[in-house]
Amino acid sequence: MLAQELARTSPELFPLICLFAALAWFAVCGVFLFVIDVREHRLPNALTGTLAIGATALLLTSTLTASSDSLLLGRALPTLLGAVAYCMAMFILHVVTRAGIGMGDVKLAAGLGLYTGFLGIDALIAGFVLAFLIGGAQAVFLVLFRGASKSTRLAFGPAMLVGCLLILLM
Repeated sequence: MLAQELARTSPELFPLICLFAALAWFAVCGVFLFVIDVREHRLPNALTGTLAIGATALLLTSTLTASSDSLLLGRALPTLLGAVAYCMAMFILHVVTRAGIGMGDVKLAAGLGLYTGFLGIDALIAGFVLAFLIGGAQAVFLVLFRGASKSTRLAFGPAMLVGCLLILLM
């Protein structure tokens, strides 16, 4: 009922509230996913799914309720395609690396692809590349200063989350 009233009284306010709620959703889910992956080297389905479902609902509501002259209008398809593209790219890497990239990372990519896809194809590609640059920098640090080897497990979810966050902040 509150959502209907907001949409009726201020057509531009409701999409912005949804957008900010989506960003808050990313922040909350992202912190939990980051910490769990660092500590346990896993990304729980419940959290990756929660991130993706919340992002889908909030980002699509934001774009679908935007007025015709809003910058938020017309972002539904890029948002959904971003999720599919990022997830598929990570799944291909999962297969090619023989599970070097975990399925948790693949599922996380769907949620992150929604956010970066919402901003456009350039943001999607930049978020993907940044994740690997950050993950690579983390691996180099671990090798140089922590004595990591080729068999050392590396939590990649945090690099993906930070890459997405950097894109959202730009």
